[in-house]
Amino acid sequence: MSEGLKITYLGQCCFLLEAEGVRIVTDPYLSDLVDRHHPDEPEKWTRNYAPPCALADLKPDLILISHSHTDHMDPETLGAYRQAGGDAMIAAPAPETGLLRELGFRRIVDARAEHAIFFRGITITPIACAHTELFKDEKGRFRNLSYCIDFGDWGVFFGGDMSLYDGLSERVALENCQMLLLPCNGRDEERTAAGIIGNTTAEEAAAFAAEVGAPFIPTHHDLYPGNGCPVEEILAAAEKAGAKAIVLKPEESTTLEDDSFED
Repeated sequence: MSEGLKITYLGQCCFLLEAEGVRIVTDPYLSDLVDRHHPDEPEKWTRNYAPPCALADLKPDLILISHSHTDHMDPETLGAYRQAGGDAMIAAPAPETGLLRELGFRRIVDARAEHAIFFRGITITPIACAHTELFKDEKGRFRNLSYCIDFGDWGVFFGGDMSLYDGLSERVALENCQMLLLPCNGRDEERTAAGIIGNTTAEEAAAFAAEVGAPFIPTHHDLYPGNGCPVEEILAAAEKAGAKAIVLKPEESTTLEDDSFED
């Protein structure tokens, strides 16, 4: 019998998923690279908490990357992992895997929407992701992906950085997803003008979760003062939409097991 799926939050969109003896890490951002890209605005772009660990400490079997922004495909986090001898399989949108090759990764999956990835009994289905548009390369391959991760008894939808588009909730509802990992930092004119591409708002994430019929864990909400969302807003939006939000602090976990959540 399955012992359940353990989900540990590590900041921004980084999670450790553990089930069936497999450890999957999503969008590992475990450095302060973004802080150093914004030295003139420390009040907005200083991490609210230090990286809780190094990627090597997580001992991943598989790493999933949603897109190429440095707080998702972080060359410092990934480079340090490779220098430490890390050699997990790593999947990223096909147009964005060049950096992984430069860093010396050997087992790279060029992920494409609707082309399933099979790994040790787990099925990972990449889904086209809008951030805030459905960006494609010259070959028609999506530059941003979300992932449905099906462990068999349990499944998770990892949104990465995402915005809603027609048909997305219906598409995800077809998958085996008992938990959704959804960004809640939203977007506004000031951030858009500064080149900071937006995500779902707390209200949109909650409505999406209600439509799919699964609870959600908020992401991308608590790391940077200049690009987050108060927990109170997330919980209020979830209550209004009739959705269940499970807010995790860094390094906190929840376990998906027998239709219950255990901290």
